Amino acid sequence: MTHILHLGHQVSDLSGVAGLISTDAVGFDPAYDVNCIKISTTNGTPIPFSARWREPTGDVWLGFRYRAPSTNAAWIAQDGLFLEFSDSQSRQIGMIRTERDDDRYRAMVTGDTNVDGASTFIAATNQTYWIDVKIAVGANITIEFYVDGVLYSTATSANAGGKGRPVHCLWRNLHLFDNFTTATWYYAHIAVLDGVSTIGRRFARRTPDLVATYDGFSGGIEAIKDDDIVTRVASDIAGQRLSFSLAGPTGPVAATTIAGVHVKQLAQLGTAGPTGVAGFLRMGGVDYDAAPGTPSADMASAIYSSWDLNPADSTPWTAATLPAEAGIVSS
Repeated sequence: MTHILHLGHQVSDLSGVAGLISTDAVGFDPAYDVNCIKISTTNGTPIPFSARWREPTGDVWLGFRYRAPSTNAAWIAQDGLFLEFSDSQSRQIGMIRTERDDDRYRAMVTGDTNVDGASTFIAATNQTYWIDVKIAVGANITIEFYVDGVLYSTATSANAGGKGRPVHCLWRNLHLFDNFTTATWYYAHIAVLDGVSTIGRRFARRTPDLVATYDGFSGGIEAIKDDDIVTRVASDIAGQRLSFSLAGPTGPVAATTIAGVHVKQLAQLGTAGPTGVAGFLRMGGVDYDAAPGTPSADMASAIYSSWDLNPADSTPWTAATLPAEAGIVSS
């Protein structure tokens, strides 16, 4: 099974970001994507959004690019909430929060008791940071908060109550800004991994461009290019394929290691027909299929397919060997 729990910051990836997608250049790294989430608020009005993923088997890592608010917290009258994590039973596990007394971002665990971590991190106005959070859940719950790869805050509490690993993150967006001035901040390049650190790990988002070798799904390539969950392609026979060329950023030129290639799709079971779907890569005239996943019948759900190595020869990926064609296959 892939270690990918969540990738992306688009409208189809997250709940609550409709109308928040922006192409403001300060909000994202063009080596990885073409847009970002832009939050602007006045008078302390929160603008939350969230991500949900499947049940993890290991420690959960969350990573994203964050450009801090454009005003300071000089007039804020309460402690702030940045991120909140909860398990599959909607029980809060912990959070990353701020304090009005010192403006510091810190980890807080809500286990058998609430434990607040110390911190030395204060976000500079209009400064860009890479944020990473590790959540470990077992007999204890531990949350670690990293900024640009440096650990700034950690908190641990006993978990005799049996809370589970996180499956949900809420960006509360009620943290540090001036209540009397419009504040603006940005998020981009959101990733959630199962048992794999997000520190220093980046994902370049490429999207379907043109129909390639296969066009077996009904609906047409435009239905998956528009980032609209309402327009879809469909398969009514197992073994049908749709493949496409790719457009978009290819990652930084100076990247030293390519850890993997991933195909993400949002899929939903119909009332009849195939019961599974997988991603595949096509290289050198050969199809390399991933193991199929079973989508939900109730709603569109994310299915990830991953290749840590080049499936053609089991060698590490290089910029020269990355696939130019990818697709989906029903099963």
